[in-house]
Amino acid sequence: MDEMKKADNPEKIRISNHQFFSLAAGGAIGGTTVIISSLVASIAKQDAWITALITPVMGVFVLWIYFFLGKAYPEMTIIGIAKQIFGKWLGIIVSAGYVIFFLQVSFNITWHVGDFTGHILHETPVYAINGLFIAVIVVAVLYGVEAFARTSELLMKGVFIAFFIALLLIPKVNIQNLLPVLENGFVPVLKASVFMFPFTTFPLIALMMIFPINLVDLKQAGKSLRKGYLLASFLVFIVIIASILVVGSNISAKSQYPTFLVAKEIDIAGIFTRLEFVITTIWLITQFVINLLFFYAGTKALAEFLGLKDYRKIVMPLSLIILVMSGISFPDTIYQANWNSINWTPYAATFGLVIPSIMLIVFWIKKKFSKRI
Repeated sequence: MDEMKKADNPEKIRISNHQFFSLAAGGAIGGTTVIISSLVASIAKQDAWITALITPVMGVFVLWIYFFLGKAYPEMTIIGIAKQIFGKWLGIIVSAGYVIFFLQVSFNITWHVGDFTGHILHETPVYAINGLFIAVIVVAVLYGVEAFARTSELLMKGVFIAFFIALLLIPKVNIQNLLPVLENGFVPVLKASVFMFPFTTFPLIALMMIFPINLVDLKQAGKSLRKGYLLASFLVFIVIIASILVVGSNISAKSQYPTFLVAKEIDIAGIFTRLEFVITTIWLITQFVINLLFFYAGTKALAEFLGLKDYRKIVMPLSLIILVMSGISFPDTIYQANWNSINWTPYAATFGLVIPSIMLIVFWIKKKFSKRI
């Protein structure tokens, strides 16, 4: 209960840079461990691994925008920064947009958990799965950012270790699946990168509800953000190239969860086999971390938007809304796939790149004119 009481004043709580590193890595990995291979392979084909290499290079620039804004307003969240830069009325509109964005992503992620787990637990009602998933997230959010930052630190260590199971796929690797390199030129690779950004980079905007207000050392926090992002990008690269090397780009593109198929291929002397449960565990952990980030960000943003001192008062009502919406956000997997390939990229880019970039430009303009006066 003492931890929950401390959550009344989250702006006074400070988390370590290593914990922030874990949150950044978890946010960047997100749901990519099972779904990103399909989307990227459908566009870049056998060159999807090149997409996985160049995307983080450009993504570092996006992180620099987040870091600059946080450094300029060290005592504010993205909601406070929006109001400070855009003024009262436009700031309110932008803030409301972020509240909706954070909460919508939260119930979309919960839908993915129910859909993926439903492939394993065929007779279990989806709402039962989603309800248990949300219940754990609610407990974590009620205990506050310090508690769930520590939790992410422990969970992500397990995820990093589990990724070494990719070494067990070596006997199944077929180098020919990577050839011919750049058969269709570099355009498909860049196009696939555009679709990869919303899954690995733009979700980190949710960290702006934690950074910089809950960090001790802003300079070191910036390094932790980059390191977490780059490590997550490397793990995503492993996932994508493993999928192509083992099952090929065609199967990866046509399968909804290609990584799950790849895990089924592991069979070392009949001892190391049927390890798809490891992939399931990794994915659930990363989904938990990123949904925790977005649900906390949405709850905290709404509380700040409404002028509430204690965000915990609205956690339970919002969790029920998330639960209900998680069952109706996508009518079926076809609709969801179309959403990911058509709508998600511009939607995520609006809040993850366009608005922060405009904030940065307006900040520079205001600063320049203030010096002239």
